[in-house]
Amino acid sequence: MPSTRHDGLDATWDVVIVGAGPAGAATAITLASFGQRVLLVEERNSTSFKLGESLAPASVGLVKHFLGDPDVPEHQLPGLFRTAGNVSLWASEQADIADFFFTSAGFGLCVERLAFDEALRSRAVAAGATLIKGVRFQSCGRIADHSFNWELTLASETQAWRHRARYLVDCSGRRAAVAKVLDVPTIHNDDRLFAYAQWFSCAGEDDDRYTRIEAARQGWWYSNRLPGTEGNETRRLVVFHSDKDLAEARLAASRQGFDQLLDGSTHIAPMLKARGYHPCGTIRGAPANSQRLRDFRGDAWMAVGDAAQAYDPLSSQGIAKALKTASHAGHMIHYALTDCPRGSSGLGSRNTFVHQYDEQQRQLWQTYLSQRDYYYGIQPRWSDQPFWERRRRSTNGGAR
Repeated sequence: MPSTRHDGLDATWDVVIVGAGPAGAATAITLASFGQRVLLVEERNSTSFKLGESLAPASVGLVKHFLGDPDVPEHQLPGLFRTAGNVSLWASEQADIADFFFTSAGFGLCVERLAFDEALRSRAVAAGATLIKGVRFQSCGRIADHSFNWELTLASETQAWRHRARYLVDCSGRRAAVAKVLDVPTIHNDDRLFAYAQWFSCAGEDDDRYTRIEAARQGWWYSNRLPGTEGNETRRLVVFHSDKDLAEARLAASRQGFDQLLDGSTHIAPMLKARGYHPCGTIRGAPANSQRLRDFRGDAWMAVGDAAQAYDPLSSQGIAKALKTASHAGHMIHYALTDCPRGSSGLGSRNTFVHQYDEQQRQLWQTYLSQRDYYYGIQPRWSDQPFWERRRRSTNGGAR
């Protein structure tokens, strides 16, 4: 794996990208493919877990764009699994089935994130980007230099290094590490959604290829069979989503409480029992609320992916949004850098290409809010319960 030089100020780049998840890696692929000198920074040397995620048929083309056609043997990845559709118990207790057979792609994808993210990082390196792991973004400052706009400090547990860059991209996820250093606030509303995930395994075969969603009194359930096997066992992910301050959420954080809530589900618990699934590993939790930065860009910097705006997973747009906006951001940054000679001050918000990216982000946010409010609004049961009552209120306000 290529590595950077950490000798004083000799490490110079066109673009430094903080965060090497799907958004960061895809931005790096796009920029490096144009010939830009790109540094991709990943704080973790390795990641122990990532929640699996489903992609709709409309997003299959994005995966093909960045990783190649999964139907071609040399492009096949262990982290992808074809899905046949969605089964939801949402507006009523009767299952609603959406079959992907009738879409243009004919299938969706379930993604095993560890393998998928690593494949994207490898593709970024193959495109010419430099990747370093185990190094965190510590600080940045503007510099009066004819060639560069930023001086950054990157640090490991024992050392710190300085780098210079023309452009800085925040792909650090929900924590928005670069935006935080630049004092750009994150906008929240009263959305406290949190995801509690439990993995299950069974010794037998599970040929089910449907993503399953089920509304519950104080939240909602998600389940999907995961790609590949662990040993000889099939794995399945089950996630309960609720507001973190509610009693059911506190219950879901323990194995006993999670099982108790799951036993109350209409559809998912019987399916697990019928196939002989048993829980394995520990329950993991992660924020799942809606949030966005006040500003998506500034002078010679830009936020991409969840660092810019993060969605409720009911939207099933996490990875698709990351890849789509990363491609757009990579193109706009390249055009802006090409259009502006070194030492110029034309990389700010008034830059035509930077402005186009900002406009896209604002439109995506408004579209997302409308879709989120619609889907929560069509669930009529338990309207007097706090979880659902809050979402009805958010339709009239919130982080807009």
